[in-house]
Amino acid sequence: MRELENLKVAIVGGNGFTGAELYRILESHPRFNVTFVSSESKSGKFVESNMRSFAYHKPKKLRFKSIKELDETYDAIFACLPTGVLPQYIESIIPKTKYLFNVSGDYRLGDTELSHLFYPETHKYATNFKTHYFVPELSEIEKDAKVINLPGCMAVTSIYSLYPLIKENLVESNIIIDAKTGSSGGGKSSTEHHAERAQNFRPHKLHGHRHKPEIEHAFGHYLSNQEVDLLFSVYSLSLPRGIMVSSYSKLKENVSEVDVRKAFYKFYNKQKFIHYFKSNQVGINSPMIKTVVGTNNAEVGVYIEGRNCVSVASIDNLLKGAAGQAVQAANLYFDLPEDMGLNLQAEGVWP
Repeated sequence: MRELENLKVAIVGGNGFTGAELYRILESHPRFNVTFVSSESKSGKFVESNMRSFAYHKPKKLRFKSIKELDETYDAIFACLPTGVLPQYIESIIPKTKYLFNVSGDYRLGDTELSHLFYPETHKYATNFKTHYFVPELSEIEKDAKVINLPGCMAVTSIYSLYPLIKENLVESNIIIDAKTGSSGGGKSSTEHHAERAQNFRPHKLHGHRHKPEIEHAFGHYLSNQEVDLLFSVYSLSLPRGIMVSSYSKLKENVSEVDVRKAFYKFYNKQKFIHYFKSNQVGINSPMIKTVVGTNNAEVGVYIEGRNCVSVASIDNLLKGAAGQAVQAANLYFDLPEDMGLNLQAEGVWP
């Protein structure tokens, strides 16, 4: 039997937290072969020598290059650039790949007015290619799209917590989302000092976060055709990584707890990476951060009292919310097993 050929891939923006995690996953992936990694600040230096994940491994002799040196063609390119940077290069990147899997915020919002408001940097450069907002477990695959936009980490966690409720029209449209995130979500360029965050818990952004219109637009246009009106607030956790979202909604008249549980079971029972806790009791078998960090898993639970509904989801922001999600999407687009290269175990984390 002939061995399957590897797929040649590149990473643009490989020096950040997400880029490093993406490279770590792809280096052990059975089919994806990374041959190009960009970093403007590290150009010319060995990739693995600048990543602590490879501190005790014999390094592969691959060097960072400037994104301007991207001069070959690739089966896939993964973009982990800061928001606003990708549009500067996208017209030169697009001809060099079959698919661009985009982890940055650019192009997530299909509504032009909203996009101009929340991502003004994106629109300084013209585009003429098809983009697709893609939640691996919930979206249709559109192979004629050139840019596959992955959701933001807090956005996708919120979507997981709410999708069955909204898709099945079980709750009123006014919803409160309380999102808590670890420090790596701010990226390497964050100006927040460790002393301000450690052993602390504080509001990060109570109004106006970019993920609010993303979630509303995702449900209204991509996932359910249901309009939602969100109050979305974000808080800073004293943790390096992990996200916990609690979504508060009101069940519609005549909707029962059984209806809710059937909906969650229907959509999540057969998913490889979404783990639904069926119990209405909060405890060891309910979503938490410690059990998902270091994995591509999401944990989801829903808790009912009368018409009051609290749905909870947790993920690792750098994996299920970014790098792992991107690899999962690429696996699906190239007709590979969804979990290929993603059987990550959080060894030694518990308790």
